[in-house]
This record gives sequence, structure tokens and C-alpha cells, in this order.
Amino acid sequence: MNIIFYGSNETSVKFLEHLITKDTIAAVVTRQDKPSGRGLEMHSSPVKDFARKKKLKLVELDSLPSSNLDADLGVAVAYGRILKKDIYSFPKNGTINVHFSLLPKYRGASPMQWALINGEKTTGVTIFFIDEGLDTGKVILQKEVIIEENDDFISLQDKLVKEGVILLGEAVELINNKNFVAGEQTGTPTLAPPLKKSDGRIDWTKKTPAEICNLIKGTTPWPGAYTEMNVEENKLLKILKASLIEPDIDEAYSRDNASIPGEIVAVIREKGFVVKCRNGFLLVENVQRQNKRPSSAWAFWQGAHMKIGDRFSEIS
Repeated sequence: MNIIFYGSNETSVKFLEHLITKDTIAAVVTRQDKPSGRGLEMHSSPVKDFARKKKLKLVELDSLPSSNLDADLGVAVAYGRILKKDIYSFPKNGTINVHFSLLPKYRGASPMQWALINGEKTTGVTIFFIDEGLDTGKVILQKEVIIEENDDFISLQDKLVKEGVILLGEAVELINNKNFVAGEQTGTPTLAPPLKKSDGRIDWTKKTPAEICNLIKGTTPWPGAYTEMNVEENKLLKILKASLIEPDIDEAYSRDNASIPGEIVAVIREKGFVVKCRNGFLLVENVQRQNKRPSSAWAFWQGAHMKIGDRFSEIS
């Protein structure tokens, strides 16, 4: 098939790499170069770099409808822009999108992050036809993927991309052979809006230990789950890794401590420190101080001017 590919980041590249082994790429559409880094130098997207390397045709988005391209299908993967009707309907068979959730759950820009933050046990990949709504089109294929206990955004993304590449290949083949029936999305829709920095804020009063662990997993690497130290001019502290306290130990802390949420109640040698949360306690294992490199919580504790009884702030 002659395919127009829409994508921008490294994830997009992995799908494009697979497509060029089986189909003809009529054109590649990606985001415009943008300034980044300290010098604000112009940088192209990973998809643009890959397309140039493979000598694929790069086309501006707005010029597609008036172009003479012979396109059978459009494929969008992490493109980063909503396609207008004259764009997604331009190819003979329309345009399909790869979405990293089991639609209609988690429609939007950050489905993997919100699935982790919300403590989901499963998620998946959906291949669907783009229409005028936000991730509302008819579904061609879906694949469920288990979220393991130790998954964070990075590991979950790796799993979903691997499954997604395979699923996209199957979907393109079905469309090429006209051997499919696209179905309406079923179930209750939920949204997955883009993450904001404030989404990483830890509210020790409102969140349980399990909810904070999920927040850490879902906000890795950005914005990160963070709190504020009541020492050293209230600098921010990212919590990179934490784990639940064993039930019997948690019960002992609850019985012996009149602590309040956010308070450090114990230090465990070579492991980290224990913080009171809503309905329990959390063992903090790895952290990163503002403008510093990541470190173990134990190493941080040894160098920080903190003591048992100190409390992390509720950042407004």
C-alpha cells in the first residue's frame, strides 16, 4: 500500500521503521523544526531525521490535499496534532491511528501515564480510524496488555510499542485485503489529558502509599512525583522510587506513631526513610534533589539537614 505517515518522536520512528519493510511510504509528515537547548538552536524531529536518512519524501501538512500523491492509507503515530477532515480523509482508505489504551478508555494525549497513575491492572493498544472526534473513531484491532507491578511509564511504553508495531502491521494488511469490519467503540469513555507539572505533586494528606507509588510510576520521567523539603530554602525533592511497607510493620508504625501526613517517622539503614501518608506509610528508596543527580534515599538522608519528625510540605 502507498502510505502517508504522520509522526514526530522516537516512538513514531519505531512504527515507521516497520512500515517501510512491507509498504511504500508515499510521504512523511512531521512537526516543524523547533528551538531547544540552552542555545535555542533549531532541531528537527526524530521522524524527520529518519526520513532523510532513508530518503523518504517529506511533505508539509497543509499541502497534502492539493498534492498529487497517490495515497491508499494514512497512518498516524504520536504525531502531536489533531488532523482536520480534509487531511485524514485524503487517502483512499482514510487514516488510522495507533493509540496506547483500550479505547474508549483514556482518550487523549497521555493514556499510559494516567493508566499507571490510576492503578490500572491492564491497558492495551487500539488501531482505529480517525474521525472528527478526539480518539472516537471506529476500531479495527485492539490488544490487551498486562500492567506488571514493577512497570513505570518507560517500561510500559516499551511493551505497548512492541505490541503496537505488530498490531499496526496486521491492521494495514486487513485494510489492504479489505478483510475487516471496523466497529464502534463500546464502554464508558474516560479522558487522558496531557500531564501538567502540577500533576506530579504529592499530597501526603490525600494520597495513600499505593496511590503515591502509582503516581511515581506514571509521572516518570516527567514531571516526576515531587514534594517540598522544609529545610534548605524549601527546595523540591523528586521521589524516583518508593515501596509499600509490610503490613505488620505498617501496623506497628500506626500503633506507635502519632505522626501526621508528610512526616518522616523512621530511617532504615541502607534502604531509605519512611514517610506517613493517608492510611499508611511509604518507604522512600530513591530521590533527586532540585538541580542535582539522582541518589539513593539513604545517601540523601546522610547528607541532608533533616531528622526524624521533619515534615514534607503540602505544595500549593
